[in-house]
Order: sequence, then structure tokens, then C-alpha cells
Amino acid sequence: MEIRAKIGQLVRLRAGGPVLCVTCEYPMADGSYSYTCQWFEDDRLRDYTFPIVALEPVEGEFEASMKGQPGTEVEIEAEVDTETETEEGDKGKNYH
Repeated sequence: MEIRAKIGQLVRLRAGGPVLCVTCEYPMADGSYSYTCQWFEDDRLRDYTFPIVALEPVEGEFEASMKGQPGTEVEIEAEVDTETETEEGDKGKNYH
């Protein structure tokens, strides 16, 4: 299952801390996402990038979809089996 935050969503670190605002999304090699968040600390704007697993929404839930993670897709190959007649009248197989 793919879990994603929305730009502008208010989140907090699972370990606690101030309320953060999601400002940018980055795809990671494992198929998950990391997010740049901004917050104010002593009247100073701060930002840092966190993986989605380190964040929790302040209200509601993150967006989730059933999109497969990379490497979990199953490829299905189909063969088309049609019979065609050759010039000599023999039936042959055509895979095109």
C-alpha cells in the first residue's frame, strides 16, 4: 500500500515536537516518499526532509492507495495462437 501526505498538510513527527507543514514531496528508491516540512522555531522558519514513516498527520489520515510497490508487480505474458494457411495450403502458426 502506498501512503502519501499532501502538500500543505499539517503533520508532526511520530516522536513528538511542533506542528510541521508539508511543502515538497520526493519519491524514494523503495517506492515510498519523503517530505520537506517547514515550521517556526523561535520566530525563525526552519525546514527539513523526513521519510513518511517518521511523520503522522495532525488531523485525519494520510492518503493511501493500493498501488503496488516496485518489484511486486506480476507480469503476464499472453501468446496469440492463430492459424494461417501458407501458400502451399499447409496450416501454420502465426504469432503476430
